[in-house]
Amino acid sequence: MQADSIQDLETKIAFIERHIEEQDRIILKLRQQVETIVQELSQLKTKLQESADSSTEIPDERPPHY
Repeated sequence: MQADSIQDLETKIAFIERHIEEQDRIILKLRQQVETIVQELSQLKTKLQESADSSTEIPDERPPHY
């Protein structure tokens, strides 16, 4: 009976180790995706700010109804 208990524990440990390795791979992939999203968001914020800055300039010409 003791041998069965040890084998059950070894089986559970092997399963848990595989599960942890799989989770580590998934977390690494998610981290890479988050870093990509953060970088893209930063670029979009910069473009939006540049666009807002250029649109606040007052045009030199009068509107057509004058």
